[in-house]
Amino acid sequence: MRSSEALERRELINPPRIGVTAALREETELRAGNPLVRFVRTDLEYVKSVSEAGGVPVVIPPSVSLRAAEALLDGLDGLLLSGGPDLDPGYYGEGPIPELGTTIPTWDALEMTLLRLALKRQMPIFGICRGMQILNVALGGTLYQDMPSQLGAHVLNHWQVTPKCQSTHKVEVLDDSYLAKVTDRQTVEVNSYHHQGIKCLGDALTVAARSADGVIEEFESRDFSERWLMGVQWHPEGMRDIGSGHRNLFEAHVCAAERHVLRSAAA
Repeated sequence: MRSSEALERRELINPPRIGVTAALREETELRAGNPLVRFVRTDLEYVKSVSEAGGVPVVIPPSVSLRAAEALLDGLDGLLLSGGPDLDPGYYGEGPIPELGTTIPTWDALEMTLLRLALKRQMPIFGICRGMQILNVALGGTLYQDMPSQLGAHVLNHWQVTPKCQSTHKVEVLDDSYLAKVTDRQTVEVNSYHHQGIKCLGDALTVAARSADGVIEEFESRDFSERWLMGVQWHPEGMRDIGSGHRNLFEAHVCAAERHVLRSAAA
């Protein structure tokens, strides 16, 4: 995926800084007599994926203030929204259904704030799993709160119990899409860990890949000359050693962040 132009840029500028959203976790069992604790954690695979693509990963904790979030963005060139729990359906105008999973209001509020600020700055944004879903909602789209109960028995099993390095189904990629160009694939083998999915697509987005049951597996900007946006429903960070197509997604994001740096410097 890396072009000679991208490599030349890398010789001229510092590596772009990519913000990676982290998860808020809580220990449910006592450990060595210590009380229950909450802690911030991000999957190392996200960090390694950004680093291997030529970016500098900056982990963003989910508990910073909104003012601090804006200050954090001042030091970033791109944003990667990681996977996590369900999004509060209130953000897309719905009440919760019984099948809705756990939501974390502080996490939702922070990521929505980060997204709105990043979109205003035309920062390249890459959403993975939950990250794809919240990006869609921030752009005016909606979600299925629970695909099995809302879409019926024809839906594939989108929640595998095997490791992320193993695929569970295929996605079909549209020939003329940016995703096809980046991955150089018409079909991509993917893993799957979600029960929510895209219902109505947000503004400025177009579908580039679906699974056999019709579920949207990737969306992207309608016009990449205006803004670089991509969301994937699978976890490419866990499959980057399986095929170059998954690695290329992170490289494309880092290259977009490099271009963002150059445009900002020229403005």
